[in-house]
Amino acid sequence: MVRRTSRRPAIRGLMMDAARLTERHEFYFDMLEKLARWGFNVLWWHFVDDEGFVLKLDSHPELASPYAFTKSETRRLIAAGKEFGIDVVPEVETLGHGRYVTHLPQYAHLADGDPNRFNAVCPSHRQTLPLMKDIIREVAELFDSEYFHAGLDEVNLSGCPRCRRRARGKPPWWIYAEHAKAIHRIVTGCGKRMIMWADHVERNPALLKALPKDIVMAHWQYREVRGEQIERSLRAGFEVICCPAMLRHGHVILPHSSAADNTERMIATARRLRGRGVLGVVNTWWTTWRIIRDAALPMAHYTAHLLAGGKRDRIAAMDRFLREQFGVRSKAAARALWTLHEAVPQSAEMGTLLFDNVGGMAQAAAMAGGAEFSARAEALASASKTLIEAAPKVKRDAPAFNALVLGGRVAAGCFENGLDLRRAHASYGTAAWIRNSGDQTATVARHLDEAAGILEGMEGRLAILCKQVSDEWDRTRHPRDPKKAMSDLTAPCQHDVLSGRLARGQRFLEQTVRSFRRSVAAYRRGGPFPGGL
Repeated sequence: MVRRTSRRPAIRGLMMDAARLTERHEFYFDMLEKLARWGFNVLWWHFVDDEGFVLKLDSHPELASPYAFTKSETRRLIAAGKEFGIDVVPEVETLGHGRYVTHLPQYAHLADGDPNRFNAVCPSHRQTLPLMKDIIREVAELFDSEYFHAGLDEVNLSGCPRCRRRARGKPPWWIYAEHAKAIHRIVTGCGKRMIMWADHVERNPALLKALPKDIVMAHWQYREVRGEQIERSLRAGFEVICCPAMLRHGHVILPHSSAADNTERMIATARRLRGRGVLGVVNTWWTTWRIIRDAALPMAHYTAHLLAGGKRDRIAAMDRFLREQFGVRSKAAARALWTLHEAVPQSAEMGTLLFDNVGGMAQAAAMAGGAEFSARAEALASASKTLIEAAPKVKRDAPAFNALVLGGRVAAGCFENGLDLRRAHASYGTAAWIRNSGDQTATVARHLDEAAGILEGMEGRLAILCKQVSDEWDRTRHPRDPKKAMSDLTAPCQHDVLSGRLARGQRFLEQTVRSFRRSVAAYRRGGPFPGGL
């Protein structure tokens, strides 16, 4: 990560979140080759967060989460990065996102903040800094990058008695600043230059006067790009790395086109401010379990294209990706791939279309009746069909292309779910109208059977998609990882799990069809009219 004068940013990086989901280890090695081929030169390895510590330390082996790297494997990753010209920078959360420490009984007393949202290890407890020093020293010794990312984002301290006594008469941000400075002393004592996330600096500009100027501020802005806040850090004497979001909160199946909007704006801002202390851009790939893994590759490739000074022509970029990655030369497939990014349902829409209760069915039917829904469903169906038809043209890396095809199938299937539910409701409504008109039971039951058949078709489609998504997980990830089947919508960062959403929707439809069929059979025998869909 050496600063240089060039038309391209000196730092052209990708941050990978190995803590929340640890992929198969070979994936990270494979990505190094791709990153180098595409033009990246930095990998931020986010291997510490609430959900995991993906490194087996000698000093604190108790911190290691399932599928953690050994130090030997980590050295191989760093060495492979060096061979490809990729600087592998470690990131360790040293204040917030501290449940990797405090979930353990022996460290539970260090917990601070809200455990279900923004938590921390208590910065005022006498055991916190010695623990962080152990971790930082061992990680810094392992990684040969001149940089060490210390996290320090999204901290919401509870105001425990220790912190209140310590901060009496001081401004609200003082405890945070003192801890950041203490971490800085440890990091620089290890011969590294510290990077930290800049969200607290953005909210409390007074921190810019309190913190050492050799810290690199990583400004992450995942929706609106606020250049004035980045410029404020530059004016205060800090160097900056700009961090957009390749995959952000709410993106399911694959990255949405809004991630491209954000990436383009952030890179343009970095380019405008390059001569004033912006070192470069690192795009962030968070919480990978939300998506089909390889379906994120086009957005990573597009980031590299922009960082190399490429034009903001998204379809041309998709065309280039298909040619370089798969040997596929098809403008139609390129347009289809970008259509998929534009029209893919996001988290809230997925939650509606993959309903798992009676109230949700009504919401899904209402959503499917919207003016733009049918057009979007048609666009997704067409894009999915085009990608399927392009599959025989693939010359290399067919499994990754099939992941994109699967993304199209899932996206189109969700919208088809809504359209079919409207059809089922229409058939049920017809049956109710005929019954109220006094027509024969057999005629009414025929329309009820039609509604049931539509529901069965929906359930069958979701069952197929569940199996395909499960198989894709097993191909790319650890098949026995419990995160594969996560379905807790209330736990932090777990409400966007694709496999869980599909499985819940499929199970509910299966139960609904079974119950509805029983009600129709009872109606044929003279029982009451089925209560509704």
